[in-house]
Amino acid sequence: MVLVFLAFTLCLIPGGIVSSRLGTRRAVIVSGVLMSAGALTPLTTDIPTLLPLRISFGIGGAILLPSTASLIVEWFRPTERGVMNAMMLAAQGTGVATAMFLSVPLAEAMEWRVVLMIYGFVAFTAMLVWLALGRGGRADPAASQTMSARSVLAALRERNTLLLSFALVGPFAMFIGYSSWLPTYYNEVFDMPLQQATAILALLPLMGIVVNLLSGFLLARLGLHRPMLAVPGLLFPIGAFGAFYFNNTPVILASIVLLGFSFWLFLPTVFTIAMELPGVDMERVALVTAAVLTIGNASTVLSPFLVGVATDALGAYEPSLAVLAAMPLTAVIAARSLPETGHRARRRVSAG
Repeated sequence: MVLVFLAFTLCLIPGGIVSSRLGTRRAVIVSGVLMSAGALTPLTTDIPTLLPLRISFGIGGAILLPSTASLIVEWFRPTERGVMNAMMLAAQGTGVATAMFLSVPLAEAMEWRVVLMIYGFVAFTAMLVWLALGRGGRADPAASQTMSARSVLAALRERNTLLLSFALVGPFAMFIGYSSWLPTYYNEVFDMPLQQATAILALLPLMGIVVNLLSGFLLARLGLHRPMLAVPGLLFPIGAFGAFYFNNTPVILASIVLLGFSFWLFLPTVFTIAMELPGVDMERVALVTAAVLTIGNASTVLSPFLVGVATDALGAYEPSLAVLAAMPLTAVIAARSLPETGHRARRRVSAG
């Protein structure tokens, strides 16, 4: 799983470039083929022969996510994009939760290679449905010619792209660091049974199925995006400190619920802002989205490692967990400097 996530993170920006150059329809087909590689798992004989198939899945996902951002821009009006981002993330969360629920029973009932093969055929079937019914923008030859290395680097260094990436760094680092270490912390420090601790942390991804839809509704009704970064950014530290500071199960549950609510309120907002930043045209939506997620995901690779190192060095979990709890304030800092991209702000500009 770590290898899949690493391939996904490293290939997000190349995936955004592929999406811009091929056009969304072709890019989704390519990603579907790559993610279907798991169907070949029964042909593997050991872990080394399995690795290319898992890497292929990660690369396919790295092409699919930026392409999905471009599709939403192509298909929907600005007032609808927040809702569609929220629905997309809710669908992803449902898929992940379903796989987590089914994988262990399926692996116990059949050989694990067969389980990976089934998931590969699910991806292949989805690709065939897209091939038959999907529509997307064609590749723009002019855009492909202007998508030079210099223009790509310029887009990645653009101030608003860096600010939005900065907003993502703290919440992502906290979310993954806590998801990785809190079950162990509860077990070792609070003497909580590991099964109970794991069940409590499972609330974080499961909440996304419901909260993402609420987030889309709020984005559409509020018409402003910066508050949807700043408010979760302020709520994150409250939930994070409550999650590790108090040895009280009801307080821990309430804190985890607050973290889940804040994170899934925050994430659709990030996707929506990336689509509507000034100067981000149709061809660069995928690239900007990929750049923002790459920097954010980099923090998720480091945060669990840093918790482990700091805990070994200091003999306690609390210092590193406290640092992670404060890190989501990056979202508040970025929200103060980013331009407002919500439809209410655009109407004010038009009226002025």
